Amino acid sequence: MGQKIRPYGFRVGISKPWRSRWYANKKAFGTYLVEDSKIRKHILSVYKFAAIPRVEIERKGDDKITVYVFTAKPGMLIGKKTNRLSDLEKEISLLTDGKLVDIRVMEVQKPELDAQLAAERIEEQLVRRGSFRRAIKREIELIRGAGAHGCKVVVAGRLGGADLGRIEKQTWGSVPLSTLDADIDYGFAEAKTTYGILGIKVWIHRGLMKQTEEAKYGLTS
Repeated sequence: MGQKIRPYGFRVGISKPWRSRWYANKKAFGTYLVEDSKIRKHILSVYKFAAIPRVEIERKGDDKITVYVFTAKPGMLIGKKTNRLSDLEKEISLLTDGKLVDIRVMEVQKPELDAQLAAERIEEQLVRRGSFRRAIKREIELIRGAGAHGCKVVVAGRLGGADLGRIEKQTWGSVPLSTLDADIDYGFAEAKTTYGILGIKVWIHRGLMKQTEEAKYGLTS
């Protein structure tokens, strides 16, 4: 019987980097792990308007934390009149018992090919009571136009307010989940509607890692 596994965790250390990069002894490991969880939950919930798909954390020593915030809307996160980054650094410092915090904003170059942002875009349309089929179709067209090799979108729950929950799945192109060399991005979101919570999963195949590296650095064979 086939088993499912999260595409990112399956590729960590092979073709994907760790999202928490630090070393700790047995005594401090649990503390650091809880702090990382608090930091991510705070940023992803309070600053959701800035379209943040992921947060990466590095530690140097016991009292310095570098937080890399990947966002599709860096201007909204930084702010024009108010310095939101300073406020965010203070908030995270309070969450981590006064540790020194350095926030670095990283812009997502192609938000159309980010699976987490794709799932959140579908979520927004479902919360506004849009047609789930239209939302899925529109997102697949957006992903296809951005140069992806394939994608899969799954929405589950009481679709359209139906009495019984069901699953709607649409795919396009190839999504080789078992190929470790394939650059597969995965995203998950929940749409809280008046008739229940809808789960949204998105897989995007962005090509083989060699191809994506060549595109990134402008190399040709």
